[in-house]
Amino acid sequence: MPTPDLALRTVHVTRYIIPLREGGSLPALVEADDGFRYVVKFRGAGQGIKVLVAELIVGEIARFLGLKMPELVFC
Repeated sequence: MPTPDLALRTVHVTRYIIPLREGGSLPALVEADDGFRYVVKFRGAGQGIKVLVAELIVGEIARFLGLKMPELVFC
């Protein structure tokens, strides 16, 4: 099993590309200072911050188990 590395990278959004019309967290596609594009989810969305925390926890568990997951970052 992979060694757990719980530190998430932080990226800075440089360009808002487009809102994604699906999802309760009002996600959007953005470009960051590392040149990559990310789907971001916003804290102020109707589902609240607990849903975002749950997604983070589940994503890290999946990564720890060796499942293919997009990289989770803070922005």
